[in-house]
Amino acid sequence: MTLAEAEAILAAKGWLAGQSLRIRRALLDGAKLVHFAKGDYAFRAGDPPGGMHGIAAGSFGIYLSTPFRGPSLSHILHPGWWCGEGPILGGRRRILTAVAMEPSITLHIPFEPGRRLVQSDPEAARSIGMLGQIAMGVAIANVSDLLIQRVDRRVGAVLLRVTGAMEGAELRPTGEVRLTQEQLGCMANVSRNMVNRTLAEFETAGWVRLGYNRLAILDPESLAAFAFARE
Repeated sequence: MTLAEAEAILAAKGWLAGQSLRIRRALLDGAKLVHFAKGDYAFRAGDPPGGMHGIAAGSFGIYLSTPFRGPSLSHILHPGWWCGEGPILGGRRRILTAVAMEPSITLHIPFEPGRRLVQSDPEAARSIGMLGQIAMGVAIANVSDLLIQRVDRRVGAVLLRVTGAMEGAELRPTGEVRLTQEQLGCMANVSRNMVNRTLAEFETAGWVRLGYNRLAILDPESLAAFAFARE
């Protein structure tokens, strides 16, 4: 993948697609293409300030840590998503951990140019600040999913969120997404055996297609109707 191809992917979907052409150009000036092997860290909680990443290929797991527990896998970001903007906006240290779930490519906005941009350009600061609102929306959805009492419905809700089949109120089928049963169980707070049984039921219903450590959402509308039904 070339730098221009990565820029085109990020300009076509997600947060960057909604920004003005001027902001896109200012932000991407000096951006660098970074390749990650599976398991590589983009950043870790507690790291000193660094730049932000736009995901152009692959996927990244977001891990949460508190003084009492973690890191725990919470969400998965796919192409079009951005992460790591906190230090550029003034944060002192990283509060999340981002790990490549598979071979992945990002556009990296270095810390110093990004920080200078938000300090000198109020529109750019507001634009990048929107990423915090997007992250808050994901956090609220995460909590809402985990409050679903019935286990199979909770698995369905988490599955829709972490595969990208549901962003906001929009539902759409996905291509194959890398996701293991262990990872899904961690994010849904469910045993691996229950995840295995539930996914088999979803496949029988025609809602998903299962593969080795991968799956695709075929019928997100039916899966959402099941996951979010009143209990």
